[in-house]
Amino acid sequence: MRRINLLILTVPFIICLLSGCDALFHRNIDEGRIVFEISYPKTEIGDVMASMLPSEMHLRFKDNRTAGELVAGMGLFQTSLIADPNTKVVYQLLKLMNKKYVVKSDSTEIKGLYSELPEMQVVKTNETKEIIGYKCKRAIVKFEGNIKEEFSIFYTEEISIANSNWCTPFHDIKGVLLEYNVRKYNYEMKLEAVEIVKEEIDNSYFEIPDDYEIIGKEEMDKIFEGFKEI
Repeated sequence: MRRINLLILTVPFIICLLSGCDALFHRNIDEGRIVFEISYPKTEIGDVMASMLPSEMHLRFKDNRTAGELVAGMGLFQTSLIADPNTKVVYQLLKLMNKKYVVKSDSTEIKGLYSELPEMQVVKTNETKEIIGYKCKRAIVKFEGNIKEEFSIFYTEEISIANSNWCTPFHDIKGVLLEYNVRKYNYEMKLEAVEIVKEEIDNSYFEIPDDYEIIGKEEMDKIFEGFKEI
């Protein structure tokens, strides 16, 4: 009986090894949610806003569309970034208490934003590491003239989101980012994936609610920049 019980436990383990445990780690899924932990490595001591900054991001994906959502201030502040590689359009939504705003950007406007960033080079390497069960490749982001400190990004080809970085500074990377740095509105953010969930995603996450007011990028920037003055 003991040998039978041992066999029952061993066989699934062997099958898992032979199959690569794809079911366990949800490899090659094309619909689900990635949870990122957010840290702020260069936040100044005494920064009042630091305690109000979001601590995690939920990135939902379906049909190659993505919707990244951040919530802070006990739900008083909520922002989302919806990107569709098919239409080449990005929507940035902001909910601030009872105010709701949305900015629409097309591919030309997004390329214009790249030109405002410090000139950077993404150098791919042969190094890899595992992040929550996914094999990730390493790339190094270097800045022209070393005006900023270089950092590493890690991306995986084991999640099926086509052209997932088309609207980011890392658009040359063909893979889903699971660890990276980004600077937004005077804050250096480091995002690290801590969970990947295979689940059905409702289409409403990629739609713009009717009660959001359409504004321009400059107006949205002023709203975010105003947080630093609090």
